[in-house]
Amino acid sequence: MSKNFSEEEIDNFRQCFQLFAPQGFVDTPDKLCFIMRSLSMAPTIAELKRYFTKYKKDVGVVEFDDFLKIVLEHRSTENTPNEIMAAFQLYDTQRHGYIDAKQLRYILTNTGEKLTDKDVDLILRELNIGSDGRVFYDNLIHMLTQPLNGRR
Repeated sequence: MSKNFSEEEIDNFRQCFQLFAPQGFVDTPDKLCFIMRSLSMAPTIAELKRYFTKYKKDVGVVEFDDFLKIVLEHRSTENTPNEIMAAFQLYDTQRHGYIDAKQLRYILTNTGEKLTDKDVDLILRELNIGSDGRVFYDNLIHMLTQPLNGRR
């Protein structure tokens, strides 16, 4: 596995894994999700379930060595910022670089892995939307792809 990651990356992964799984394993896809998102990855719910099922040991847990395999597999498929940008550009037909907050709310609560209105309220509050209601999706993408521990 060391040929795929630098020693620094492995140390970073190990520290994060040990912080959120001090017992040395992850026993649910939700815990796996938290660790991966803390490392700036954005797996979908379906991906998390698939990874957990594929890599869990016979006793139903994912240990660190298998976590590295998950990270490697996920990195080979993920290009989150570009994927999010492409999705928002579909709604921004004039290429202004923003969409309306009402439109964003509709998208986030009615498509894909639907968010609740409360979740969207938190996102909009963190983005500090101005009175014009414009959401610059560069700012949104930056916020969504930051590690969880880097937010306040």
